[in-house]
Amino acid sequence: MNIKSQQAKNSFLFIFIYLCSLSLQPAFATQSKKVITTDIWAATATVFKLVGEKAVNNVKLNWMQREDADLYKIYRDGNCIGEAKGNTYDDYNLKADKTFTYHVEAFKEGKKIATSASQQATTFTPSGETKIYDNLNGKYITKESIKKPQGMKIGDLYFSYKMENVEKEIDGQTLKGWLATESFSPTGLDGSWSASRELAFYPNVKFEGIAFRYNVKTGKVVLSAHYEDQSGYVAAKIYLAQITPKGELEVGTVERPLGHESRDQSLFIDDDGTAYLLSATNMNRDINIYKLDTSWTKPVLLVNTICKGLHRETPAIIKKDGEYYFFSSKASGWYPSQTMYTSATDLGGEWTPMREIGNNSTFDAQFNRISTVGKTCGVWSYHWGAQRKYKTPDGNFPRISIAAFNKGYASMDYYRYLEFSDKYGIIPVQNGRNLTLNVPVTAAVPGARGIKADCITDGACTESSAYFQKSSNATTGSPYMFTIDMQKEAVISEINLSTRLVNGSEAAYKYTIEGSRDGKSYKMLVDGKLNWQVGFLILNIEDPSLYRYLRLRVYGVVNVHKNNSAMWADGIYEFAAYGKPQ
Repeated sequence: MNIKSQQAKNSFLFIFIYLCSLSLQPAFATQSKKVITTDIWAATATVFKLVGEKAVNNVKLNWMQREDADLYKIYRDGNCIGEAKGNTYDDYNLKADKTFTYHVEAFKEGKKIATSASQQATTFTPSGETKIYDNLNGKYITKESIKKPQGMKIGDLYFSYKMENVEKEIDGQTLKGWLATESFSPTGLDGSWSASRELAFYPNVKFEGIAFRYNVKTGKVVLSAHYEDQSGYVAAKIYLAQITPKGELEVGTVERPLGHESRDQSLFIDDDGTAYLLSATNMNRDINIYKLDTSWTKPVLLVNTICKGLHRETPAIIKKDGEYYFFSSKASGWYPSQTMYTSATDLGGEWTPMREIGNNSTFDAQFNRISTVGKTCGVWSYHWGAQRKYKTPDGNFPRISIAAFNKGYASMDYYRYLEFSDKYGIIPVQNGRNLTLNVPVTAAVPGARGIKADCITDGACTESSAYFQKSSNATTGSPYMFTIDMQKEAVISEINLSTRLVNGSEAAYKYTIEGSRDGKSYKMLVDGKLNWQVGFLILNIEDPSLYRYLRLRVYGVVNVHKNNSAMWADGIYEFAAYGKPQ
């Protein structure tokens, strides 16, 4: 990752690391479904609520798409409740405070070929106060009325640690460098914190990927970072130090771990308290996993090398139900990219091939970290809108997805809103029912490679999923159009548009979206002819009218770097409208 990019990312991470609340190959070019090599075919189930409703009584099902299937049947408690062509299904308006068991069956030409591992989901009616987060712009709509302690509690005190890039006067010289500080509080509340105490200052160097973790066994706080010299990006070292609360900072390691270069890195702490360093190495081609000593400040063993030759960055591991899941992003500068993961039952053993997760652009963001929050799991990715050539109005902020796991399979979904609850963790809130999932679509032009237009409503939008691209035999020089029949009239609250994303040649789609009740007379809902955003668009719809039909017109595809036509990059992955059916 380039320095400028990573330093910007660090600005989100330096201020108050709240560890107490956290548990801390390339693009596919084909249009066919991707076979996922695994001994177990699994499905995940995530409970969510709808905007304006109190009960968390809806379930989102995800499963691994199969190359050998053309239809999926979804079962709840042994009864078939629906069918799907993609890899997702929403089950709405269930009874609250009840546990349901789901599984999926795969079919090919009417013949059942596989049954997934089952997954349970429990609905509930939440109580207590929550913070509501808007995933469109990274802002909290509401906050807790009662102030809560911040920082990490160690003994009877709360501690906060920072590592900041500052200027400091030393012997009459102004030096720029990185300053580590500590402050403490008896309550963790605003106004109760001590003045910041300097722990260490490092002039003329660069730090990236900074994190503070508390080591219960030693009673010390470990500071980890990627270390570089100020003038270059070739030092490729790790920095590991331990801090005695209200005491000294002791440096354990400033070196290439066991002789291997190291850039993007993070720490993973296993259930038994053993710490591992995850490190991008071999010029970011591979990921090394190192076991650390009991102090977490020295690497003692190279456990495994994974993701060989795949150029992955922002490495992170989470453990769920005895399985390890490794997440990472593609090296893509300021722009979004496809998040991928791999799983294993043993850190030093065999890992599955890399699998895509979420959507082809990580919902217009770049993966950063994954954390357990209460009983749920959140994926923090960063939307770098202010750093793009055409800055997006909402700027830079975390976009948070909800992850679910089942027997080595992981899924990740976008929700417009998230409610943070001390009791439940993260409650996902969808901006209405998905009105277009698995509905009919017609296109005014033929698709390339025989891909049908209804691929844009099948719920599948990873890089290897089918996307609609205008055939070379189609009419040139004119826009092409989709007509989506929602089959019921509805008030639409939001539309999501997922388009093809070619990293390095990012392309913006010039488009309009219109609505109609009768399929004849249409009204403009979104005018995107001047759009410069790429990958994933979240479009608010303010019109309270009822519509049954939606019409998407694509007028052109433009390379955002060169401002020239990029119709070769044309491709619509998914069109999703949310709202309330009549």
